[in-house]
Amino acid sequence: MPKAALWRSWLNRTLLQDIHSEDTADPVPFFEGTIEGIETSSALSRYKWGLNDGDYCYLIYQIDSPCTEASDVTPIYIGESNDISQRIGHHSRKIRNALPTSDWKDDGEWGSFSKYDHIATVYERTTQPLYVWIVAVDELEQGPYGYETYRQELEAKLVGIIHAHNRYHRRFANREFVPNRIVHELGHAGPDWITDQQAHPTVTLGESASHGGDSFQQLATKADCWNEWLTEYLIADINDGEQADPIPLFETTADLEVKQEDDILKRSAAIDTEIRREGKRCVDEGGVLEDGCDGLLYIMYQLTDPVAAVTAQSVVPRYIGKAEAHGKKRELSSNFTEIAHDRNATNSFARWGDGNYWHIGELSRAYNGADERKRHWVQALFEPASRTLSEQTYLWVHAWNQENDSSPYRTRATLAEVEPLLIGTAYDAYPRLLLNKQGTPDDSPVTNHESTPERFTH
Repeated sequence: MPKAALWRSWLNRTLLQDIHSEDTADPVPFFEGTIEGIETSSALSRYKWGLNDGDYCYLIYQIDSPCTEASDVTPIYIGESNDISQRIGHHSRKIRNALPTSDWKDDGEWGSFSKYDHIATVYERTTQPLYVWIVAVDELEQGPYGYETYRQELEAKLVGIIHAHNRYHRRFANREFVPNRIVHELGHAGPDWITDQQAHPTVTLGESASHGGDSFQQLATKADCWNEWLTEYLIADINDGEQADPIPLFETTADLEVKQEDDILKRSAAIDTEIRREGKRCVDEGGVLEDGCDGLLYIMYQLTDPVAAVTAQSVVPRYIGKAEAHGKKRELSSNFTEIAHDRNATNSFARWGDGNYWHIGELSRAYNGADERKRHWVQALFEPASRTLSEQTYLWVHAWNQENDSSPYRTRATLAEVEPLLIGTAYDAYPRLLLNKQGTPDDSPVTNHESTPERFTH
């Protein structure tokens, strides 16, 4: 189903039903004028009263009157919270503090034109009021792709679907789950981004991607979507005689003891070669390739079966992530500078570098007791008090092309969007083994500090 149809269907089943129902207060205005100036509307204060603990998704939006169909709704910002009253109150203060927008000044730092400046500019420069809609995620029968969902996943899904509409780009203020390129250009434009309401070129709206078929067939579960996607990507690479997969992440001895150098766990030479090879499909010494791939999608995984007998069900996902070639602060992401300029250094190295803020560096520091960020990786991958892996651990790397590659729901997707979609489907398949903290529910085993991440063993 094209993303335009997904958005219409979602709005028709949710927001529009509330707007047209006599039993709800929607549409609820965000602000109202008082003697003292702009304040949170009394209608919104009543609307969000008592909505504290719980899982909520919210939409800041505008409407063309009379609001009779989905095309009359313009999304401005999508968010999620487990304390919605406080979150909306915080947004209100930040937006009002950004008014009037004529006082905004570029301080020369990236991010000076914040999402609050963005929303405030929309508020001032458009004729429609801002409205707020809040929905309890637990009360939703399904998300936009037709499956049960949780609030972190729902936010990412909706942002990706909305971003596919070129008509919304200038007003839509979300910074997460949209390509870094958009955030970079938006930050440089500042308020002028909202002045021009012309479409901004990016993902082609509608058609399914060529990779993996012509259309999305509804499968029984998100886990089924995960397995089907794996078959068309990771498993296909393993079975392709020209590919090196599966590629061990670490340099190990015969008994799977990971080698170290200067207290840094060593990546395998084969994965270094693969990261550089795929990275070169995204960047060169001139920077981000104009017609290149968006960046690298990667999956750290283990196998339940021998390579000769591997299937999608054999793949145990441990971590899913991405490294975009385009940066937010500057055009070429720091994650790709070493690859672009053929440097031997691997401090950042498409997120798998040995610096203190990259995966191998963080994991090494956690193993040596100097950092807690990857402590759960150490517990999950290694035998207790040992540098020996409980199972061989592999890394799959793929240069993502938003025009040709497809999400687990058979839609075209940017790299920024497909990462959380894959996390959501992989979590459905392996909730106790996936090590991602961001993009998984609050009560997932990996975010429960009282539980120890599970090691997978045959």
